[in-house]
Amino acid sequence: MGWVVPLLLFVLVGVYGEPQVPCVFIFSDSLSENGNNNNLPTLAKFNYKPYGIDFINGPTGRPTNSRNAVDILTQLLGFENFIPPFANTSGSDILKGVNYASAAAGIRPESGSNYVLREFGLRECLLVGLGLIGCTPHAKSTNGLNVSSPSCVEDVNAAVSMFNDKLKSLADQLNQRFSADSKYIFINSTEGARDLASGFAVPYDPCCLIQNNGLCVPDQMPCQNRSEYLFWDGFHTTDVVNKIIATATYNVLLSSMFNA
Repeated sequence: MGWVVPLLLFVLVGVYGEPQVPCVFIFSDSLSENGNNNNLPTLAKFNYKPYGIDFINGPTGRPTNSRNAVDILTQLLGFENFIPPFANTSGSDILKGVNYASAAAGIRPESGSNYVLREFGLRECLLVGLGLIGCTPHAKSTNGLNVSSPSCVEDVNAAVSMFNDKLKSLADQLNQRFSADSKYIFINSTEGARDLASGFAVPYDPCCLIQNNGLCVPDQMPCQNRSEYLFWDGFHTTDVVNKIIATATYNVLLSSMFNA
């Protein structure tokens, strides 16, 4: 789960004009999933109620009550429409971007070939580190911790820290190697994450009733006061948290654009 430090300044795009970037391509797992898994033979899908209870189109495959962070980020960047899932995209529709995110996607030789992207023209890449996975309701419950407590599975978070250190080092190396025409931006998703909980009335419990796999029980009514919850299910955050994440990310990108 990707957490970032909340910012006081919310930058909103009120009128849609030309987007601030020509296109966005998303490579991720369930944090950015928007329907790619809907027709796949997998349990990692979110196209049923109560997912999407606050989304204009209802359940679409997003693992939250409304928008994911990427949806909000592309709105802030000036896109009139959300970046479509790869499963539903063809022809000229790909020119403004494609969302390749797939829930439960792992790092495999078949999917871990992002170095090829540079050959196809990638020049600005946002690398988002892992969040405090050990603090998610699912991680806590499967490791015998009280979900409602501030405690976390620190062994898992230690592994997250190791991964993020390596990812930041990789971003630094790529920036040195391709400094003439490319930029790789690393975002530390654990920075300020624990402080984020203090801003919510219900910071540790999930909003929906969850199954053993951490996903919402189908067709069960979730919490009513969703803006007071940090977590939506056992892994993913609510729309209000996704807005915080997206706004913080947008401000990092904005700073990068002005300092290019």
